[in-house]
Amino acid sequence: MAKRIKAGVIGCGGMGRAHVQALAGHDAFELVAGCDISPEALDNLPDSAARYSKAEAMFEAHKLDVVSIILPNYLYEPMVTLAAAHGVCVFTEKPFGHTLASCRAMIATLEAAGLRGWVGAQRKYAAHFRKARETVAGMPLDFVNVVFTYYWQRAFGDPGWRGDRARSGGVAVIDSGWHVLDCLDWFLGGPDAVSAQLAFLKAHPDIDDKAAIHLHYPSGLVGNVFISYTLPKADMDITFSAGPRSLYLNYERLSVFDGGKEAGHLDAVRGETLFPAMYDELAKAYAGDTSAYLTDMHRAERIMHVVDAAYESARSGQRVQLGN
Repeated sequence: MAKRIKAGVIGCGGMGRAHVQALAGHDAFELVAGCDISPEALDNLPDSAARYSKAEAMFEAHKLDVVSIILPNYLYEPMVTLAAAHGVCVFTEKPFGHTLASCRAMIATLEAAGLRGWVGAQRKYAAHFRKARETVAGMPLDFVNVVFTYYWQRAFGDPGWRGDRARSGGVAVIDSGWHVLDCLDWFLGGPDAVSAQLAFLKAHPDIDDKAAIHLHYPSGLVGNVFISYTLPKADMDITFSAGPRSLYLNYERLSVFDGGKEAGHLDAVRGETLFPAMYDELAKAYAGDTSAYLTDMHRAERIMHVVDAAYESARSGQRVQLGN
């Protein structure tokens, strides 16, 4: 049996609970320890895992291979710096930092220590999304259209740290939008130009709750992306066009059309769990498998560059060219 990857978790409540459960039930990992300032959140850990209220104490007590950092994104940089000081690779939830500069600082810290980092975004691990990627790879695409909507009620009340742009970096583009931009990068690679317009909540002007983003790719492919954080329907609808042939993808189904008629489809796997699949890919990536679907820190930088360009374009009213 292969040696198990010794893992820790920083942030065991909220979304961290799903990460704890995925790690605790995964054959490739040994969940050694978890850290959270909340005793209630630490109760999500299995009995076999050690519990800490301070991350430094956890790192000092255990020789970890990788740590999952599931915190507000403005806290990633100090935790990545601490992990790197103890020789531990990192896996974070999206987005990778709250600014492009923070993202690049974390990459520099990890590279200087000879370590690696990866970023989560679960949707692409669904079986019909994987099939869609295989299909799109053989299509001469000319257009892609995405509508991604999500309702977060707290945006209209107390949005917490997400309502403070200095900490969150924004909302619709950098937070919700990461799911879309990560998928598009996985399908298509990175664009070479970005333009965007944003709408902001009147009660919380730091929250970009809706975004319309136009992407241009080196091949000539163009894309339109609409993202909302505050509309009542939660869905992701992606249409890829290649002349008379097109592919339509959402949470429930993949459909291929030819000349306006459906030529084939694949339904989502009912009850499919995506977090274990994400950690399957982390195990592959940690072992050096370059075919792993997981977003590594350099792809994360490319995505964050698009995020940064969208905000810059919205501020300036100008199209932003992306460098290599």
